[in-house]
Amino acid sequence: MNQLEENVVNSFRLAKRDIISLQRQVNEISQAQERIVEILTRSKEVKKTNGKVHRKAYVASKEATKFHIEACPFAHNIKPKNKIKFKSRVKALNEGFKPCECV
Repeated sequence: MNQLEENVVNSFRLAKRDIISLQRQVNEISQAQERIVEILTRSKEVKKTNGKVHRKAYVASKEATKFHIEACPFAHNIKPKNKIKFKSRVKALNEGFKPCECV
């Protein structure tokens, strides 16, 4: 093999090594992203206070179509006699309520 052929073969080896390295990095980033999405999804449902885990409660009005987290300003306006509580987002959705932007 002459020098030109050796240079071409070596260049392809280097390119292949770089591509494999990039694929590994993309896979690692993708896995990290999945973990972040999982954590964010769980954090919407669970709140930690002083090391204790508390599920977030959701509330809705009997007269409305949307449900809120309890800390939402709109949730504070719901009269106690009209307030419905849900232990999870899914239960509120199953009851036909739509999520507020706070959810």
